[in-house]
Amino acid sequence: MLQIAVFVDAGYVYAQGSALIAGQKQPRTAIELNVKEILARLRKVAEEACPEGRMLRTYWYDGLLRGGRPNSEQIEVANARLSKLRLGMVNSKGEQKGVDSLIVTDLIDLARNRVISDALIVSGDEDIRIGVQVAQTFGVQVHLLGIKPARGSQSPDLIQEADTHREWTEDDVNAFLVVRLPAPPAGQPSALVAPQSEAAVGSEAETLEAAVEAEMVATIAQLDATKRESVRAAVQATPGRVPPELDRPTLARIRNRVGRDLTDAERKAFRVKFSQRLAE
Repeated sequence: MLQIAVFVDAGYVYAQGSALIAGQKQPRTAIELNVKEILARLRKVAEEACPEGRMLRTYWYDGLLRGGRPNSEQIEVANARLSKLRLGMVNSKGEQKGVDSLIVTDLIDLARNRVISDALIVSGDEDIRIGVQVAQTFGVQVHLLGIKPARGSQSPDLIQEADTHREWTEDDVNAFLVVRLPAPPAGQPSALVAPQSEAAVGSEAETLEAAVEAEMVATIAQLDATKRESVRAAVQATPGRVPPELDRPTLARIRNRVGRDLTDAERKAFRVKFSQRLAE
């Protein structure tokens, strides 16, 4: 039976996708991913690569800080239809560890057990090549998908090893990935923070309560309907916890508004209040 599985290196998607849109790689905190849209587009590419085949599932590989918990986007992937979240580690330098080996292991296991006839891989790392070679010895056809410029973001040897090669353009990436650039110098509009009155910005007299309220509203205003729903599901599953990709930027902006770092008790109170607001 013809059957295809999709293997996605999330680190590659975030890094190369943000570089294509913003001109250079951006931190995860500045990136919003429409999980439903990218999974749909991956399925479409898989159907084009193996038109008469059955879709097994999408394997999504990402990193997690030791002792950390999945963020809202990872939770959404884990809960999505025909998708499986596979987590490696992220070290203190923010580098993914163990992701490539997970991809190689799963690819080889599925090929050896004759589960798949085709594999669609979204990655650029040279270390994936050995998995491609072994899978091909079991008769699997390997299709590689890159993000423009694919030949600049993917290993040349990996491209050569694959049976077919495709490339996502700006239009493709813009459909599922948004980059929220950091606030520009004073006096210029921000792509990340919602506009505020001059009296509110940078006012030392502003109370912590007012700053928290304003920045919670600003953060929520930046979420589209899909992202809002995934965040709501995440905070309802873990009450009192704010997804890291929302927590850190919002706290940073509150700190800038009140002119000091928040105490541990203040941060805890903020997270309880923010998680309640996000769960509404």
